[in-house]
Amino acid sequence: VVFGGAVILGTRARKTYSKSFGAFSSINYPVLGVVQEGRLVPYILPPAGPAPRFFHALNQRVSLVKLIPGLSPAYLAFALAESDGVLVESFGVGGLPEYDGGHLYDVVRRGVERGKIVVMTTQVQNEGSDLAVYNVGHRLKRDLGVLESYDMTIEAAVAKLMWALGQTEDPAQVRDIFDSNLAG
Repeated sequence: VVFGGAVILGTRARKTYSKSFGAFSSINYPVLGVVQEGRLVPYILPPAGPAPRFFHALNQRVSLVKLIPGLSPAYLAFALAESDGVLVESFGVGGLPEYDGGHLYDVVRRGVERGKIVVMTTQVQNEGSDLAVYNVGHRLKRDLGVLESYDMTIEAAVAKLMWALGQTEDPAQVRDIFDSNLAG
C-alpha cells in the first residue's frame, strides 16, 4: 500500500486516520520505504519470492465479533450459526471473560464441535495477541483449538480466514493455512 508517500506491506496496513493525508499506518512492522519526488526510496527490500499465484475463491461467511462488557452469549452463538468462521476481537492479549459463568466459552466450544473456525484477535492495535498469558485465553487454544491472530491486523486476519475457508472446508487444513506465513 502506498499512501501519503509511505510504502506499507499490505498485510500490515491499517487505516488509522479518517481525514488525514497520511491515513494509513504500518502496524507491527516497519514502513518499507517512501515515495519522494516520484521516486521510490526503499528502506527494506523484501526478498523476491516465486511468481505470484492467484486465487479466486473466498468464503464470505466470516464474521467479526467485538467483545464488549456484557456481550450476550446469544450474540456470539448467532455469529457462529450464521458463519463458517468467526474472529473474536478480544480485550488485551486475548481470551474470553469468565464473569458470565463461562457461557461465552461454552458457545465457542459448541461452535468448534460443529466444525466452525474461531480466531481470537485483540482490540489493541499494536503488539498482538498472546493466548498463553492468561487462563482465559490458554484454555481456548489448548482445549478447543481456537486459532490466534498474533500480530496480524484485523483486516489481514479477516481476509486470510476468508481465503483459507475458500480453499478447504476441512478445519484442520484451515488451521494449517491460517497458521502459515503467506505474505509477511
